[in-house]
Amino acid sequence: MEGRSIRRYADDEAVVAAVSAEGYDLYEKKLLEITAMTAMLGRKQFEDILGNLTYKPQGKPILVPECDKRPALENDFKEEFKND
Repeated sequence: MEGRSIRRYADDEAVVAAVSAEGYDLYEKKLLEITAMTAMLGRKQFEDILGNLTYKPQGKPILVPECDKRPALENDFKEEFKND
């Protein structure tokens, strides 16, 4: 018995030629991630051009041991679990 397989193109260049000949754009265009953009522009130029267009969202809460040096979350979670 054969396992599951995934279809593949036999010749990528022939696929590009055939689909392009029909007038379709077969490539996805995607914005570079911050790390790749920084590598392309350089750190200083990245900050000059895009510094005001980036932000760092707050991280998700995680459980850590009490000896962890990071500050604890300041929220009253007891209210969320209070029985009515």
